[in-house]
Amino acid sequence: MTDKLSLTLRPAMIHENLIIAEEYCKFKDWQQVRDEVIGNNLLQSRTLSTLKTIYGEVSKRLKNLTDNEIALLVESETDVKHIVWLAICRQYPFTYQFAVEVLTEFFDRSRFQLYSEDYDAFLNAKAEWHSNLDSITQKSRYKAQQIMFKMLFECGLTTKNKEILHQHLSPRLKELISQNNIDDLRLFPGEYI
Repeated sequence: MTDKLSLTLRPAMIHENLIIAEEYCKFKDWQQVRDEVIGNNLLQSRTLSTLKTIYGEVSKRLKNLTDNEIALLVESETDVKHIVWLAICRQYPFTYQFAVEVLTEFFDRSRFQLYSEDYDAFLNAKAEWHSNLDSITQKSRYKAQQIMFKMLFECGLTTKNKEILHQHLSPRLKELISQNNIDDLRLFPGEYI
């Protein structure tokens, strides 16, 4: 197992995912998408550096999706949050493992409430195997925890009070995930392989 396991320090950015995915569906070329999004400030950012940062983060996540998954993101309102979560998890192994080892396992054991301590325990367990996690500051740990819980809420996986919600994927999304990697269904509490 690699020693690097990075945390995401950006929220879900669902609106930005949709804008960039729509551009990708038009051009099917990431360089053209970048030129279009940045050249026309499609994300309506105040500064160029913020625009480039957000574009970079969102495009990095979306590149983990198949063309069909990106098309479904644009076409199906009901699948948007699930597909954004899928892209985040594929980009960040730490988030992927948290989804499977905490979210889904808790749900399977009928433990529906998440606490800050659950995140801390998970992070501490991973830090034993990944030295880069062991060396992050308390401030970065706290920020990463806040963003994780915010993403879970934004993507519809938990309530604002951190209660885990049963997920219902559309048949089309289930099919696309199964074609790519059936194990990814474990990212969604209540979905079973």
